[in-house]
Amino acid sequence: LAVGRISRDPSLDLGHRLDYVILQEECETPRALVRFVDFGKLSSAFIGPLNPGFCEVAAHLGENWNKAIFSWMCINYKLDSTIHHNAFARTLPSPTQILLTIMKYFKWAHVGIIASSDDIWMYTAKESATALRNHGLPVGIVTSVHKGEKGIEDTWNKIKEVNNIKIILLCMHSALIGGQEQAALLTKALEMGLADGRYIFVPYDTLLYSLPYQNNSFSVFDNDSKLREAYDAVLTITLQSGERTFYDAFREAKESGEIIRDLEATQVSPLFGTIYDAIYFMAMAMDSARRKGVRASGANIAEHTKNFSFPGFSHQVETDSCGKGLNNYVILDTDGQGNQLFPTHLLDVSSGSVLPLGQAIHFPNEIPPKPDSSCWFDPDVLCTEG
Repeated sequence: LAVGRISRDPSLDLGHRLDYVILQEECETPRALVRFVDFGKLSSAFIGPLNPGFCEVAAHLGENWNKAIFSWMCINYKLDSTIHHNAFARTLPSPTQILLTIMKYFKWAHVGIIASSDDIWMYTAKESATALRNHGLPVGIVTSVHKGEKGIEDTWNKIKEVNNIKIILLCMHSALIGGQEQAALLTKALEMGLADGRYIFVPYDTLLYSLPYQNNSFSVFDNDSKLREAYDAVLTITLQSGERTFYDAFREAKESGEIIRDLEATQVSPLFGTIYDAIYFMAMAMDSARRKGVRASGANIAEHTKNFSFPGFSHQVETDSCGKGLNNYVILDTDGQGNQLFPTHLLDVSSGSVLPLGQAIHFPNEIPPKPDSSCWFDPDVLCTEG
């Protein structure tokens, strides 16, 4: 869809015909990396990788091959150095940066991270922990979910042993778009009395796309009162929707005959929109480099991602004068009873500020976790005595 629209877009002058090849990324990280090395000859630029486990190596290879890499999933904090990684560009703000801003606003510093046992999510958890620790925050535990009900119980017992945790980051597919593991994990937390407001559960993957929340009810809650109750302890952070949600944009593309697959919008992950935007983002960079008369090399394309504004799949995509994404995020919350999510706060990425939207967060038992000392968020102060 993206490539088709780019080729018909009269405002873009790429000087090349754009075509794509889908590179199947292996699930195990070492094998995925070996496959990636094979792809070097096949493509002029890359959208990916999906696994943060080999982002840094992929970025080094991209430089070596002089091919740009555009990624929304890479969170390795070292990649933000343009001196060391000049052929790498993020198509979304770094998820850990978004988390940091929100944690600072609520003064919740102590983090626990639970990952699905898939390689991609275990590396996401590991890299997130490294990035948060690099900012001086105490990550008390990084663990993966063990299989079966007993395994999930063991995971929660491990978490309980760690003191002071306020936020638990869930690195796995969101229960709202079919993530069974997260649903089972949250339900077990409720049964064990851990969804009583002592922790805030934050799904990781909704940071990577725009979850449709306006006028949308989530059927996953309809026949599952336990999950609905457990979700009261969850705060969902996602890209702010534009005037249309992802589902609206998908239906429009279907009605216009551009998408011919017989799929309902709700059967498609909103990550579709993120990938679409990443491909358009790359085309905008190629166009910008060409207008300035520079050769379309990897570093040149990655360099020309500044001061963009273009219509993404379901919302406007913008970057600042350094090429950083300016998409805003919202914090969504349920009322603990219904099947809808409501925006409570807006994260303005350009100013790094969090703004209340007039709808208070509904905490279980109406008590938020106790705030941590603000020294955790001051890079010049060392925290002592806890």
